[in-house]
Amino acid sequence: MADYERYGDYNEIDDDHAGRKRPVLRILKILVTIALFLFSGFLVFRLLVAEYYPRELRAFRMTPSLTEYAETHDLSPEKMKIRVPYDDNVRASFIADNLVVERSAGAVQFTLRLSRDTMARLSETLGEDVGQKPDESYFVVSLYDDLGNRYQKTEQIGRTVLWYRAVKYCFDGVDFAGVSWIRADVYLVSDPDAAEPYASVPVIDLSGANQAND
Repeated sequence: MADYERYGDYNEIDDDHAGRKRPVLRILKILVTIALFLFSGFLVFRLLVAEYYPRELRAFRMTPSLTEYAETHDLSPEKMKIRVPYDDNVRASFIADNLVVERSAGAVQFTLRLSRDTMARLSETLGEDVGQKPDESYFVVSLYDDLGNRYQKTEQIGRTVLWYRAVKYCFDGVDFAGVSWIRADVYLVSDPDAAEPYASVPVIDLSGANQAND
């Protein structure tokens, strides 16, 4: 009988030990759940921010040239998707979006987004620290087509959205006749006449790859 009593005592010790473990496991589960919730929320927030642009950067902008053209012509701007919206698929420095084209008027408008990664790569290229704050003043953007035509911007507007900098570029007088593609070339202000652009984004594909936005 004494052996059975001792056996019962051992069970009580094991039950007490397990009881002490349960609160710890519950706390760990709660912490893991909170961590997963915060991580998921952060990812959703990043995605929402990545898709957000102020209205004035998304809207079709009436430049002086377009205003003059509209006095005698009807405008039919097209919102178009950009098939490859970045300059590098591994380390993108510039991301294009909000493409609007008015072919009859020769107007092309789009935004380029800069981030801290843009400035980090620029620092490496220049061999000096330019800081982390996205700043478009280091760059000159022009359009270039497959026929060898180059166009300079008419206007640009930049806005900061959290850690991003979005810049709307407007081009007028673009000739679409016989053109298959048009890209945005980015040059450094310190070397605007370089043989090759610092970065390029293929914003317009007239071979049928571009599709109108819904």
